[in-house]
Amino acid sequence: MAILLADDDAQLATFLSKSLESEGYSVHTAPDEAAVFSELKRQNYQLIILDLNLGNTDGLKLLEELRTHGIGTPVMVLSARDRVADRIQSLNSGADDYVTKPFSFQELAARVKAVLRRKADPALNILRVEDLELDPVLRRVQRGAREIKLSPKEFDLLHLMMRRGGEVIGRQDLLRECWGAEPETDSNLVDVYVNYLRKKVDGPEEPKLIQTVRGTGYRLGRQANVQNGAGGSGNVAQVLAPETYPISPTVAAETFRPPTNALIHSIAHDLAQPLTTVRCFLEMQGLPKSKPVLNNADLNTIEQQADRAIAISKAISALVRDVHYGAGETIDADALLNEVLADFATLTHNKLLIVRREWQETLRVTSSANLRQALIFLICKLVGRITQPLELTFGAEVGSGSVAITAGWSVAEADAQCPDAQSVFGKDLAALQQLLIDIGGQIKALEPQCMLSLLLAAD
Repeated sequence: MAILLADDDAQLATFLSKSLESEGYSVHTAPDEAAVFSELKRQNYQLIILDLNLGNTDGLKLLEELRTHGIGTPVMVLSARDRVADRIQSLNSGADDYVTKPFSFQELAARVKAVLRRKADPALNILRVEDLELDPVLRRVQRGAREIKLSPKEFDLLHLMMRRGGEVIGRQDLLRECWGAEPETDSNLVDVYVNYLRKKVDGPEEPKLIQTVRGTGYRLGRQANVQNGAGGSGNVAQVLAPETYPISPTVAAETFRPPTNALIHSIAHDLAQPLTTVRCFLEMQGLPKSKPVLNNADLNTIEQQADRAIAISKAISALVRDVHYGAGETIDADALLNEVLADFATLTHNKLLIVRREWQETLRVTSSANLRQALIFLICKLVGRITQPLELTFGAEVGSGSVAITAGWSVAEADAQCPDAQSVFGKDLAALQQLLIDIGGQIKALEPQCMLSLLLAAD
């Protein structure tokens, strides 16, 4: 059974993939909408597991689009949204099941089995990679309109390669699963039979589907999508027009209002991601069999997820903390940032969050609780949405009657794509903007997109 896991959280997707693979499923991941449609064109799937929070994509709209395009593959929705209205809306949009985070992996596995059993469709059981199709029941293979006759062993080998279409399969794995030979067996059986398949599957005028991966093994079809984190190109500047909110003198401290429920709910949604991973890990370790093989990198991932959960939990507490300052007071920018970062000490200590300051030591800013809450929310959303080690740089530009605090972020991995402001904050930008409006400030995006500017009035 092939499952497509649509989730932009690379760490959670990796762990869920390994857990589901330990149950005997073939799992490929898709970090965004484009990858989902690309995978559905590349290969036939028996189930789609869809996280509603998929980068810039609204999961419900993607679900509706899948159904509009006539894609009848069963869809299981994952979401931290636990209201009855959310479940009803998802089911009415075409979902076959709805699982709320954090969830038990055993429950997820049972629900997967139930959906596959309930929605069994003979058409979905036909394996497809590009234009090559294999019917395991009728033992029939065809490429396009051309039928391909295979020997029993050729069919078994192709069946295995198609179940793991797009993945690199080692020669020893093929030898063990198709011939039952021990991994250390030295045999050229695999190479011989792969050549037999090549002659029958790849016609002279057809694109080559069977690829040799030098020094490793073979791959059938194009490489499957690799989970690489969130991305996007949303234009935040269009959402937040600077001229809409003119800078005005700081208002009295009595007007301070705690962050809206929407901001708290947004962060609580992010908290469900690492909690789900940690819970599934602990649960899988207690199972007597079918335990996924975890290496040191996986264990490090679990530790990082636990650290993220701790930091986000503390940030939620900090956001609703009752803090008051007198009207018109100022504070050293370094002191304010130190106070804010105290709630993220777990991440800074473990180098998951590196903070740099590029402003003058004498810089002073308003001591309003609104600014403090805005900074906590900004850092918390970055930590919640970016699972890789994060570098955050604060700077400041002092002008006539105003000061602009800039916050730019990047990921430590050189080849990884840095999520832009729209990907990280989305609709929460409007609520974050309101915090600053209350103290006569505003927020706007700067180029590059992985940067925001908090404009504040200055004495």
